[in-house]
Amino acid sequence: MEQERSGGRTVAAFPVRVRYRAGAVGEAKRVVHVAMPLRDGDYLALCEERLTVADAEVISDLLGMPCMACTRVMALRSRVTACEAIAPELEAG
Repeated sequence: MEQERSGGRTVAAFPVRVRYRAGAVGEAKRVVHVAMPLRDGDYLALCEERLTVADAEVISDLLGMPCMACTRVMALRSRVTACEAIAPELEAG
């Protein structure tokens, strides 16, 4: 299943965990991002980092230091969803 994003890019509807391959960047930048695969094979992380397919590796296990910006975006999204689920409906009046 695919969905449209701004700029005409089409991405898959499910996120993956990716990080830079060893040697592509310094070890401090090899954090694990939550990203959406793009049609061209690259990945767009929740923190808006774009990882090219040549420099990225998909992480199948829960390994590595998470990207704190991606984690923050996920936490804010889940908080909004949780608040919407428990918020009472107000009647006009």
